[in-house]
Amino acid sequence: MRNLWNLITQYHIALVFFALQALALGWFVSSHGYPRGKWVQRSLAWQGAWNQQMGQWSRLVELDALNRELLAENAKLRSSMYRTENTGREISIHSAQVVRFTWTSSANHFILNQGSKNGLKPGMGVSQNGIALGRIIEASDHFSLALPIINQEVEWSARIGSAGPVARLLWDAHDIGRAQLQDLPRSATFSPGDSVLTSGFQGYFPAGMLIGWIADETPEFDGQFLTIGIELAADFRSLNYVEAMSIMDWESIEALSQSTPNSGS
Repeated sequence: MRNLWNLITQYHIALVFFALQALALGWFVSSHGYPRGKWVQRSLAWQGAWNQQMGQWSRLVELDALNRELLAENAKLRSSMYRTENTGREISIHSAQVVRFTWTSSANHFILNQGSKNGLKPGMGVSQNGIALGRIIEASDHFSLALPIINQEVEWSARIGSAGPVARLLWDAHDIGRAQLQDLPRSATFSPGDSVLTSGFQGYFPAGMLIGWIADETPEFDGQFLTIGIELAADFRSLNYVEAMSIMDWESIEALSQSTPNSGS
């Protein structure tokens, strides 16, 4: 206490000076319109900037939650739509987010932030907004590994239009926006811009999902079959939220297709 009193005694002139300066500044700001207005303006600007930043953070959190709800609702609607289009076949759809994707190699892949704990499993097709992207080949508890159409080691079954010929769809590792439809019969009729759709024969996708369009270029002919260029509908550089789908009765179909009738029956 003695030290505090000695300090006040030693610096009392400076303390009185600062106290009088504070009183004078307060009186000046409160009694003059211009300084008061400037002070209020600055205070409002700082407070407004802070509130705006906090509001943006809050909206981002709310938008993320809302986006997840919309994705789940969209998955339900697509399940219903595909069930109607595929004569009542049960199709389960789960939403997921792409957390890693490669597009610069011949064996590209992508990883989803959902796994077996969330209902994802190998053999499920992956799509975005009704466009076929690839298929899941491995699943851990919380992540899944999928191969996209732009993987040179994978081939797909595709059809020209809803009732056209079925052929093999392959990527030639040159352009992530293009692929090839091979082994088309020479009698096949088609035009540039015609839709190329999933055939539904592999079990990854229901029939009729968009893959791309026939490119405006001359088909190649090897003497037996045609090869035509395809412009892929998916933008693989901007993948984010996707859907993984499973055709519920496909295992039963596979079991029937692999069984052979007994010779004595």
